[in-house]
Parts: sequence; C-alpha cells; structure tokens
Amino acid sequence: MHKKESVYLTTAIAYVNAPPHIGFALELLFTDVMARYQRLLGKDVRFLTGTDEHGQKIYKTAHDLGQSVEEFTNTTAAKYSELADIWNISNDDFIRTTEKRHISGAQKFWIASLDNGDIYKKAYTGLYCVGCESFKTEKDLVDGKCPDHLKAPEVLEEENYFFRLSKYQEPIEFLFEQRKDFVYPESRYNEMYNILKNGLEDISVSRAANKLPWGIPVPGDDTQVMYVWFDALTNYITALGYGSNDEKLFNEFWPATHVIGKEINRFHSLLWPAMLISAGVELPKQIAVHGWMTVDGQKMSKTIGNVINPLELTSKYSLESVRYFLMREIPFDNDGDFSNTKFVDRYTSDLANGLGNLTSRILSMVEKYSNNQIPAVTEVDHSPIDLLEKEIWPTYIAYMDKWKFVHALETAWKFITYCDQTISDKKPWSLAKEGKMEEVQNLLYHLCESLRHIAIMIYPVMPETAEKIIGQLGLNPSTEFAKQISELQQWSELTVGNQITKGEILFPRLLI
Repeated sequence: MHKKESVYLTTAIAYVNAPPHIGFALELLFTDVMARYQRLLGKDVRFLTGTDEHGQKIYKTAHDLGQSVEEFTNTTAAKYSELADIWNISNDDFIRTTEKRHISGAQKFWIASLDNGDIYKKAYTGLYCVGCESFKTEKDLVDGKCPDHLKAPEVLEEENYFFRLSKYQEPIEFLFEQRKDFVYPESRYNEMYNILKNGLEDISVSRAANKLPWGIPVPGDDTQVMYVWFDALTNYITALGYGSNDEKLFNEFWPATHVIGKEINRFHSLLWPAMLISAGVELPKQIAVHGWMTVDGQKMSKTIGNVINPLELTSKYSLESVRYFLMREIPFDNDGDFSNTKFVDRYTSDLANGLGNLTSRILSMVEKYSNNQIPAVTEVDHSPIDLLEKEIWPTYIAYMDKWKFVHALETAWKFITYCDQTISDKKPWSLAKEGKMEEVQNLLYHLCESLRHIAIMIYPVMPETAEKIIGQLGLNPSTEFAKQISELQQWSELTVGNQITKGEILFPRLLI
C-alpha cells in the first residue's frame, strides 16, 4: 500500500499569563484551515498546538493572585484547550510545557547541545525586560525603554548558561541562501536575512533557580532552570516523543511547518535552526509567518479597550461566519483589520445573500420541480464543467497551497456568482411554466453538482457549513470528506435520485 505523505503543522504555544486573545485564535484558525486542506489532499496530517507555562510573568501573576503556580497554569491552560474546541480546531495534540513528556524531552535536547560544546556558563550583566522575558541591548531600546512594553528594563547580574548562537552564523546564512522559502512570506524572509547579516550573538538560556524557581531544571545543575527558548521551542519535537522510548511519531512526522506570528519570527527562523543543528536534529520544512489583526484600524490595546475576546466573538456571531470573515478579510502574509461594520457587510453580502441564498434557491427548486430528488441529466452542459476544470479548481488549489486563503475564497465566490447568474439567465421557473421540464431538470442537476463543488471548496474554512450542504444534497458528509480532493473535484459525483433535505437556513439575516 502506498504510504501517505506526512505533514506536521504547529502553532506557536500560547503563553498562559493571560486568557486567550484573538491573535492566537487567528493563528489556530490559519493552521486549522491548512490542516483540513492538506487532509483533503490525501496527506497524513498531524496538527499540534499547546501552552507555554514557565517563566517570570507566570510565576509573578500566580503569586499576585494568591494562587499556586500549578493551580494558575492548570486553569489558564484549560481555557486555551477550550478555545480550540469551541472554534472547531482539528488539532491532533495539545502540549503543555509542564507535562513530563515535555520536561524529559527538553532536558535530553539540552544535553545533546551541551555534549556538542554549545552550552557554557558565564557571569552576565544585562538589561532584562520582564514583559518580553528576554535580555535587551541598548540598540533594542527606544529612549531607554522597551518599545513593546514602554518600560525601562531591569539590570540583572547573574551567572547563567549561554548557547553559542554565534557559532552558527555561517550555517544559518547557508540555510537562508539555499532555501529561499525557508521563511514565508518573502517579506518575513527578508527581515530575518537582514538581521542575520548583522551577526548572531550568543544567547542566555537559563535563569538562577533562586530567582525563578518555576521552570525546567537544567540537567546536572539544579541551581539553574531553562529559560524560555530552550524550553518553549523544543515542544515541537517533545510532542512527537523526541528523547523518549517511543519516537515513532517523531520519525514519521518531523520536520514541521511552524505557523507563528511575526513578533517571534527571529527566534523561530534564526535561533531554532541553530539549536536543531547543535542537537543533531533535522531542520523544519518552513517557518510560515502571519501578520497581526487590528481593530477599526488600530492596534489592539487594553488601554484603548479594543481587545477582542475570541470566545465572546463567537458567542455574538456564529462560529462559521467568524471563521469565514477572518479567512476572507485577514491575509496570512500581512496585517488585516476587524470591525463590526465590515463583519456585518461581509456576512450579509457573502453568506446570507451569497452562499446561503444560492443553496436555498437550488434546493427549493429541486423540491418544487423534481419531487425532492436529484434529477436525472439527459444533456450535459459543459459551461460549469469547463469553468471548474480550467479556472476555478486550479486557481483555488494554487492559492490554498500558498496560504492565500483570502484569494481562494474569492475564487469560490466567483463560482457562486456564476451559479446565481446562471439561474437568473435561464429562469427555470419560466421554463417550468412552458412545460420544458427536461431542461429544468438538466439545469437543476448541474446546479446541485455545482453546489457540491462549492461545499468542497469551503470545507477547510467552514467545515460545518460544508457538511450541512453535502448532507442536504443527500450525501454522507463523513464518506465524502474522507475522499481526496482529486476525486471530489470530478464532475458527476452526485447520485441521481438522492433525496434532498432543505433543512434550516444556513445564514439567517443578522438582527442588529
């Protein structure tokens, strides 16, 4: 039996210092859409997300709330897991950096790098930003303050372990020169390449345990705990069993495509490859970097009060419409904007008046003119077939392959518009009055089959809606979506005589 191609997709792990925010929900959704699409391509997909649960801010927040750090992280991590469930995210695993499997794997990774001569201990005085949980140089600051947190960093004097990142200057340059798509999109690649050309410096990878007792102990030195990246980044491989007695998943699925926000690009694109080379682990396939979401044209800020809670958003609007809006309005390779006005406009035009109305029109006509059954076809109309085969499907797939979900949905909606126009042009109600029922039934078969194709195209973004449409056409969604897209995109897959079910309105008009 031919072995499926394996695909491993990961989000960044969410820092549990605060409840889930819309930026992480967006990252989950980007990754989920790609995971569902890759499964349609017939690939064996593993999709990982999870939570980052060590660090100074978490320790301090738990203390300030009068909670044990274990209680605090358990409660907050559960909210992130709940978000994935509520947003219908199809992840296969959820890793927590407080789990034994991660702790033991991270320690074994540390030892591998140490044995390669890449970890050393030295006294250090540096500028430390608690908000970023990282050391800063003077050139990183603006008017002596961290530009992200607008606070002056603390001066820390410690003896810590360092990773010889500078040693990997040439190997990482070679990586970037040989693999121009290692960081995607090109704009993010260029940013990292410019930073790389300025030179890599060794980086602190531990903290003193007496100052930060909440962390993974450094192997062989319990006076130190691993600091941020040697802990957090290794989750991608510890979740696959790296360093355990069972590395089956690791051998099957690694290397990964990492889906991350642009604010942590440097650590994933420059530091992580160096760490992997040091430990003798294969490099990732790609670092796919998405932008940020603004609200009404402004950066989200607690001060402004425009921060969106993803769970509140999906309690206000249906999940499927939220998933559609974000993938239709927020491009993966750039920043995008959310506003309630834009949401309502997009919902009304694309979902209520577009997809929802088209589905209702087609099924109502089948009910009226074909006794609730998919009619037989006596004459093939090649117009929709040619449009799908020569333009719609090739364009859709090309966009999906490149994370261009906005354009892929535009392509699907172009076909929705075509179907609507076909109904307006051919006027099946007039044909029925004239007694031309064979023409009506031919038209309805082509429209039903076209609707099936539309359902396949929207499935990665709106899986529940796609399954409803497939079910309304008398097909079994579980059976259909177990097939590969190469089979699903063939014409005439719809069974004549299937009993259709109108069901509920897919997208009722919003009451505002």
